[in-house]
Amino acid sequence: MDDRRHNHSPNLTSTRRSLDATTLIAPTALDLRLHASTFVTLSRKYIAPLTVVNNDTLNQEADEIIRYSEMRNVTDYSIDSSLILTALASWILWALYVIESRYRPISHASGIPLATSLSAISLAAFVATVPVSYLVYSIVNRRNVHFERSEGLLRASIGRLKNSTNPADTARMFAVNTAERDLLAIAVEDKERSAYVWSLLSLVPFIGGLFLAYALFRVNSDFQKHEQREFATIEDLQRALGLPVGHVSVQPQRWYPSRNSLAYFVVSIFTAGWFSIYWLYVAMHDPRAHFEIQSHLENELQPLLTGLRQFSSASIIGGGI
Repeated sequence: MDDRRHNHSPNLTSTRRSLDATTLIAPTALDLRLHASTFVTLSRKYIAPLTVVNNDTLNQEADEIIRYSEMRNVTDYSIDSSLILTALASWILWALYVIESRYRPISHASGIPLATSLSAISLAAFVATVPVSYLVYSIVNRRNVHFERSEGLLRASIGRLKNSTNPADTARMFAVNTAERDLLAIAVEDKERSAYVWSLLSLVPFIGGLFLAYALFRVNSDFQKHEQREFATIEDLQRALGLPVGHVSVQPQRWYPSRNSLAYFVVSIFTAGWFSIYWLYVAMHDPRAHFEIQSHLENELQPLLTGLRQFSSASIIGGGI
């Protein structure tokens, strides 16, 4: 009786073990399926939107057009007008040096040796010329960085349009090709000029004014040509995007002053550099209107060009799905 009660048959024992295993495995598998489905639901609700936001943010940061447009806050800078006073002081001191070397008014009045008075005047004149050298550097460097940013932005815009244009659309392709040709002319003309070299040359006593006048001559001529080519390229982009050309009321006008660079250069030489003070002052402010109009045009074109990139990206993603 006791043996039958406590000694189970092998078949019954194996059956009970299998039932116990099934009983333990089934709830575990069910729990795993529930957790997996919950994870998928949560990922669709929370993780996917975050991924989209991150992708959009990365795309915006990687967009060359946005990056070049934001760079204008750094490249299109203004120059402090008060620095022109140092140029005036420099010319006065160098003129005083010439007067002292010929007529010796200071040495005669004070009784100090001529060499001492000339050394003091030349030192003060050179110190006053250092800010002038900085002005030359700022003007030439602003020309370089603005041209480089503008060329990069136009190249990225033309590339975006070219990649998103159907070759069968002849009107749009013609506008894009014309813009590409105008950009090539900009790249050829807008070569970099060494701001360091011209700033150092302007430090040379007396003949530094000649180098200063020539540097202003080159910057003024370069900006006039640049504006003409640049606005022509922007008009081609407007045509390619289907915008009315020159519909901005200020666009048909050329906003960089059309100064006679050669005449300014000759007058600067005949006035022993005194006219260069005025020329230096206007050169500090001449690009201001050009920068403002270009900023307006870029703000108009940027959303359309950025939209082309987003549309292309969405098409690629849609095609992959």
